[in-house]
Amino acid sequence: MKKFIIPVILIIIVLVLITGCVAWKGYQIKKGKERGASIISTYQTEYAEGENPRIKINNNTDKTICFSSCYPYYLEKDDGSSQAYNYGSCPYADVAQPCMKPGDVKAFEILLDKMKIDKGTHRIAVPACVDCALQESFRRDEWFYSNEFVIK
Repeated sequence: MKKFIIPVILIIIVLVLITGCVAWKGYQIKKGKERGASIISTYQTEYAEGENPRIKINNNTDKTICFSSCYPYYLEKDDGSSQAYNYGSCPYADVAQPCMKPGDVKAFEILLDKMKIDKGTHRIAVPACVDCALQESFRRDEWFYSNEFVIK
C-alpha cells in the first residue's frame, strides 16, 4: 500500500504544478489583451545624428488598429517630460491608413532627414484608432509608445 501512495502523491503534485503554469500563462495573455498591449520597439537603443530609427509594431490586441495617414507617429524628446516635435500641418485628409489585424507585425523606418533633431533620449509615440475602417476619418483612441532610445 505504501508503494502506491508516494507515486500517487508525486503525480498529484506534478499535475497541480502543470495546471498552475497553464493558468498563469492564460492570465498573462488575458491581462495583455485587456491593456491593449501593442508593443512598439526600436531595433537599436542608440542612433547617430541623422540616422533614421527603425521600429517594429506587434499588434498583441484582439482588435484591428489603424494609424493616421498624416502623422502615423510622433518623435518625443525626454527633457523632464516628453515633448513631441512640431511637424506642421498636414496637406491632405487625415484618414485611417494603414491598419493592422490582431497578431500582425509591421516594421518601418522613421524618416527624420527633414527635421532638426536634438541629441538626447527619445521615444516614438504612435496614435491609433481601434476597430476603425480603412480610409475613414482618423480618430485617436489610444497612444502606443516605443522604448526609449538615444540620438547621439
